[in-house]
Amino acid sequence: MSIRKPSDVLKFEVAADINVTPMIDVMLVLLIIFMVVTPVMAGAALPQARNAEYEPGRHPTLVIDARGRMKLEVDRRAEPVDGASLRARLASVYAARPSDHVLYLKADRNLEYTRVLGAIESARAAGVTRLAAITETPRRGRRR
Repeated sequence: MSIRKPSDVLKFEVAADINVTPMIDVMLVLLIIFMVVTPVMAGAALPQARNAEYEPGRHPTLVIDARGRMKLEVDRRAEPVDGASLRARLASVYAARPSDHVLYLKADRNLEYTRVLGAIESARAAGVTRLAAITETPRRGRRR
């Protein structure tokens, strides 16, 4: 049996650094999950305003109820319209109004926000340049 010298023994050094790469990876995945899930859970409650000025009949108004059904009010006449024909109907309305490209939008507070965005996209494609959201006037003594 031979005797080993201290220089022959393998030397292991302890690393004193913390490896944070896995922790950063986990945090980024959690951030992405929260960014995707939070808007879906939050929904979109339409605002209330004390000084809103709505002039019915002055501009076309798109009304979307809680079920997502749409109706277009033009010159105080309402007609139902579906999502597929909304763009074409708005384009024909604004063809007769070359100087007026304002649309009032009144959507139910419990409506999925994706339906509102779809209607806005159709309106923009039809040539609407200004979009005004109709808000509710809060009742006295009631806070939100």
